Amino acid sequence: MTNHKIDYKPSLIARIAKVLIPILKFLLPKKFYKITYDFLYNLYKKTLRLLYFLRFSWHYIFGNHLTKCKMKLTHKLLPYTMGGSRALENAFDIVLKVEVKKLDGAIVECGVAEGGTSAMMAMTNKKFSSVKRIKWLFDSYEGLPEPTEEDYKGNKTGDFIRPLTKGACLGTIDQVSELMFEKLKFSKDEVHLVKGWFQDTLPIMKFKIGKIAVLRLDGDWYESTKVPLENLFDQVAVGGFVIIDDYATCYGSKKAVDEFIEDKGLKIVLNADGRGGAWFEKIS
Repeated sequence: MTNHKIDYKPSLIARIAKVLIPILKFLLPKKFYKITYDFLYNLYKKTLRLLYFLRFSWHYIFGNHLTKCKMKLTHKLLPYTMGGSRALENAFDIVLKVEVKKLDGAIVECGVAEGGTSAMMAMTNKKFSSVKRIKWLFDSYEGLPEPTEEDYKGNKTGDFIRPLTKGACLGTIDQVSELMFEKLKFSKDEVHLVKGWFQDTLPIMKFKIGKIAVLRLDGDWYESTKVPLENLFDQVAVGGFVIIDDYATCYGSKKAVDEFIEDKGLKIVLNADGRGGAWFEKIS
């Protein structure tokens, strides 16, 4: 089996949360655990955004135009992502690469959640190209499905902060629609939200997508990673990019990617995004 080394290095806050959350779940009644968890999670996201603002303020004074643009967009979209600032910055960097190359193709995300990284890719395209790429945003819009046996090592499905159960990572289609069409003012001709499980939607919709410049996978589980790769990888343009958000954090996602690379005989280099995700360029 192919072994690609991408490390997951959680922040200090994340490491504390990984210890604290199981303790709270054990000690508190279910109802109070959920209230406490939601409060702490919202506080966590607000704290990260505040810290990022302080960092952004420094770079706004001393940074170059590109850095300022990336950090401004990241700060704006942090409330709409579960992946944090590095996931947003990575999405910016990858789309910028295809804009510099002037590569043809759509932007596709499988696993949209609250829409933050989709919005980042769309905004980067808008700012750095006169050509509007079509954006295809696939999600159940009902949260995660149940993991399968392919997702487990022992009794664990990965190395992440909070437990990922059925329905986790939920972003509704109304939430994403509001972000893309009302707040960011994208046209519905440019951005397509496709609701349903990947195994139901991708075999049908892939014929409408055509060539892909950036394929971002954020489905967490084995099947949710494998199905998009099997259906869409052949449509990724040579010189285009594939991002796997959960490579080092979800066992099933890594297994699906490693198997796919080996089965296809792909000669690629996996690059770390700095938070446990990975990306690579399609070279042939």
